[in-house]
Amino acid sequence: MKLWYLCLLICTSLFAATEDCLSQSIMVPWLTRSADNSRSGWNPREIQLTQATVLSKGVFRATTIPVIGDARGMEAQPLILPNVKTKLGTRDVMVLPSMADVVRGVDAHDGSSIWQVTLGTPITGSQSIDSHQINQFWGCLSTGVIDADTQRLYQVCWISPDKTGNPQTARYFMFVLKVADGSQVVAPVLIQGKSGTQDFNGTMRKQRSSLVETNVNGVKTIFGCSGTIFETQAGVASGYCFAFDVASNTVSAMLAMTAGEGAGVWMAGQGAAADAQGFLYVLTGNGDFDGATQWGESFLKLKYTSSSSGVPATLQVVDHWTPWTDLVRSGQAAAPAEKLAGVSAPSEAIKPVGGGMNIALKNAKLVPMISDRGTPILLVFPDMASGNWSDEDWGSAGPACIFPIGVCVAAGKDGIAYPIKTASLGGTTPADLANAKANCAKLAAPPVWLTMSPGPVDPCPTDPGTLNFLPLGDTAHLHMTPVQFFDPVLQSWTIFAWGENSQLHKWAVSSTGTLTYIAQSNEFASADVRGTPPGGMPGGFCSGSSNGADSNSAILVCTIPYGDANAQVVNGRLLVYDAVHLAADGSLKVLWDSQRFAIQFLFNKFDPPVIDGGQIYVPNYNGGVDLYRLVP
Repeated sequence: MKLWYLCLLICTSLFAATEDCLSQSIMVPWLTRSADNSRSGWNPREIQLTQATVLSKGVFRATTIPVIGDARGMEAQPLILPNVKTKLGTRDVMVLPSMADVVRGVDAHDGSSIWQVTLGTPITGSQSIDSHQINQFWGCLSTGVIDADTQRLYQVCWISPDKTGNPQTARYFMFVLKVADGSQVVAPVLIQGKSGTQDFNGTMRKQRSSLVETNVNGVKTIFGCSGTIFETQAGVASGYCFAFDVASNTVSAMLAMTAGEGAGVWMAGQGAAADAQGFLYVLTGNGDFDGATQWGESFLKLKYTSSSSGVPATLQVVDHWTPWTDLVRSGQAAAPAEKLAGVSAPSEAIKPVGGGMNIALKNAKLVPMISDRGTPILLVFPDMASGNWSDEDWGSAGPACIFPIGVCVAAGKDGIAYPIKTASLGGTTPADLANAKANCAKLAAPPVWLTMSPGPVDPCPTDPGTLNFLPLGDTAHLHMTPVQFFDPVLQSWTIFAWGENSQLHKWAVSSTGTLTYIAQSNEFASADVRGTPPGGMPGGFCSGSSNGADSNSAILVCTIPYGDANAQVVNGRLLVYDAVHLAADGSLKVLWDSQRFAIQFLFNKFDPPVIDGGQIYVPNYNGGVDLYRLVP
């Protein structure tokens, strides 16, 4: 007899304990973004949502849980801590931090309110922060982390101390809240400090990357990373990572990602991956690179050493791998001045102007190819100044770190996946970049085109400028951190990735890191604007679940936009896939599709679903979180 059913019988006879038993048997902790420190995006203890139950019963939207204070709601992923003793009894508490600096604790089963706190005045949205002005406010942007032992939430939020909402005077604070009632354990802790010549509060930063907690030899530490709003401000615009000591509730170490400019840690909101030894793994975006103090467009391995005997704690880069530099890739003599982070120069340069074709595409070079899948594809090389091909942000997605095999698969806006050995990243130097093949030979296995197939185009070319094309005129960026799953049928690790203007792709990852294509979906992200250059952003976002190694229980839940969710608020689509068995045509098999039921919601551009306890939580831009469950 299954544990949950046995508990149900017990609870039926012991009415007063119903709530406690059900929460113990159904929900599992979702304490950090993407479920765990490897950022797998996978819940391996889901017993209700299976391929058979989703296909036979279907799911329905049971309710929408409000996120307070902001029209768009939240950018953070919901977190869940089961079996918390609250003033309303024992509850499975879901934590919802809004962009208005309001944090709610709600019942994870029905969304009813347990507590609500306002942490401060948020920053008013404007074009000085986001050129498209998607968000009403900027406050609790990143996903926090819950310490299950102490039942405390660690959440970084952007606060306006002078209550003007001015980003110039705003500061980031770490808040430590009790999950039971939202009360603050300590006073808000200002995130501050210097690293080399960089001062964390020397410019406006955007702390989108989520938090992660490590526990090494009993020492608990929270880590967060950030980018900057103007990523090319000389001397101040560096990406940052910081350490927060749990025992003392202090910022214990700071690390600037460059002594120059850029190298923001974005990863579409994903946090650093952390292994059992406490090493952190992050991808950086646009910026300077020299392999010594400047780490733009790099995969980094960071080491934290806690303070001891009066010696301050440190956070340092101990290894790295880099595919190319911005200046070589773009042909620029120098980085552009005052570039606003998040503005994709290639995409903006080819957008139609005044209803007509931009000259960058009117005179584009068109190269027909046959993809690896045997289908025709057209590569479009826009006719633009080489300096416009910037903002290639390798760190547009978080890496898929499969620690059991010692490989992290890193991919960004090119849609190219690089399998990197965690034990020895390669330590790329500027001299190494002059020999691309030798640099790529340091990888665990050869790189592959992950999000689409452009045909016989070398993903590790001698001249990185040859990568400056758009398949069919659309972008192929990856923003979701690939979901990891050990497929019991293939007997191999697999990853799922959904790039812009493309389909969901499944790849097998061998024990040595070799990537092998398995299948793709028939459904496309941004279907309404695909084929109208440059298409839409940001592709799909997914999470998965299974009941252990039961191959018939493994499902993948994804959201995709219909239009360009980077430039405007657009409708979204929710899909549930069979994560193991393919459809008759060899594609990834759809089990349920919101489109079939005309279910509408506004797509949240960087926030994956959460699967827990027979329920699917989908953050939307309607100002809430949609809760789906099986049809009774």
